Amino acid sequence: MRNNEEQFREAVGRIRAAAPVSLTGRWFNLIRAGGCDFIQGEVYDADAGKGHTRNIALLVEGVEAEDLEGFWPEVTGRPVSVEDEEVIVRFISSLGENEAELIVPLRNVSPSVNWGRFDEEKEYGIYESAIYPAVLDALCGIPFRRLLDAGCGSGNLLERIAGRCPDAECHGIDVNPDNVEAARERGLTHIYEGDAGEMDRLLPRGAVFDAIVFCGLLNRQVTERQKALDILQTSVGRLVPGGHVVITGYSSCHLTADDLSRAGLSVLRKCLPKNLFRDYGSYALRQLYLCRKNA
Repeated sequence: MRNNEEQFREAVGRIRAAAPVSLTGRWFNLIRAGGCDFIQGEVYDADAGKGHTRNIALLVEGVEAEDLEGFWPEVTGRPVSVEDEEVIVRFISSLGENEAELIVPLRNVSPSVNWGRFDEEKEYGIYESAIYPAVLDALCGIPFRRLLDAGCGSGNLLERIAGRCPDAECHGIDVNPDNVEAARERGLTHIYEGDAGEMDRLLPRGAVFDAIVFCGLLNRQVTERQKALDILQTSVGRLVPGGHVVITGYSSCHLTADDLSRAGLSVLRKCLPKNLFRDYGSYALRQLYLCRKNA
C-alpha cells in the first residue's frame, strides 16, 4: 500500500501537468509543505454566484503573501481536483510541526487595539481556550529565568507562566493603560506601558531575556510588516544566545520562517498541521512559531 508521501508526490505530478488557471477569492492563504506552495481559501464560483472554501485550491510558484493581500485577490496557478485535494490534505495533516507553514496575508489594515481590559473583550475566550494553552505547551521544557511577554494584554498569560515558574522573573509590555493596570493588579510587578516598538526605551537598560513571547502582537495587532520586522529585530537583540521566541498568529501573518531565519533565529516549529484544515467557522490555532536564537 502506498504511503501518504508517495500519494502526495503522484498528486503533485498530476497537478503540474494541468494548464494554469486564475481564481478570485474572498480570501486566500498560502500553505508551504512538501517543497510546494498551495493556495487555501474561499474561491468565488461565478456560475453559482457565491464562494466556497477549498482546503487546497491551487499549486502555485513564485507567489508571496503580499500578492494575496486584501479581500478578493486574484491568483494564478495549477488547479487541484477534489480527489487530489484529499490526498494533499491527508499528507500535510500528517506532517510534523516544522514541516509545514501557514502564511496569512494582510487583510485588515486598520489598527487592532482594544481600549479596555483585554480579558473583558469578546475575543479573549479564544486566547484562553486555544492560544494560551498552546503557548504554555511550547514553553514546556524550555528553561528560562527571565521572560518577556510583548503585548501582554491584561496579564492573563503572564500570570499563568508565573504560576508555573514561580522562580522566573516575568516582564510584560502593553500599549493599553487599562491592560497595564489590570496586569499590575494581578501582582505582576515588571509591567511597562508603551508600544512594543519602543521596548529598548521601556525596558531596564541592559535587560536580556531567556524567552520572549508574542501572543498575537506581531501577527495581529501590528498591521505594518516593516514595524513587525523592526520589533522582531529589536527583541532578538534582547534575547540571550540560545534563548527562545514564541510567536502565535491569529489573523494576518507579517513574519514567515524565512524572516525569522534572517533575524538570526533557528525555527523549531511553524504551525499545527492538524489544525490547518479545521472549519474556519470555529476557531483553532493554526500558526505557532517556536524559535531559538543562534549562538
